[in-house]
Formats: sequence, structure tokens, C-alpha cells
Amino acid sequence: MNSFLRAQIDNMINTLKVFETGCELAAKQDDGIVDRKEAAELKKLRKATADYIKTLEKIKD
Repeated sequence: MNSFLRAQIDNMINTLKVFETGCELAAKQDDGIVDRKEAAELKKLRKATADYIKTLEKIKD
């Protein structure tokens, strides 16, 4: 694979990990805790990002 494409995939994977962390922090921002609704939303976001990362890893290999 082209090294520049590989670098873009690596950048996207890192961006997704930062996105997950940002979402977790945002869920805690209003009251300091993650309620059930926020936890369910975070679970969906984690699954979506994990699936996308898997897809990117397959393309990269």
C-alpha cells in the first residue's frame, strides 16, 4: 500500500480514538456523571468507531 494512504488511515484511527475520548468527556461535562442514557449513547458510539477502525485496519493490511 502507498505509504501516504497508510499514513492517512493511521491518522483517521487516531482521530477516532480522540473522538471517543471527547465524547466520554462531553457526557460528564454537564453534571460530572454519565447517566444511563448517556452510557447507552456512548456504547453505540464506541461500537461504531470500533467497527470503522476494524474496517480501516483490514484495508491497511
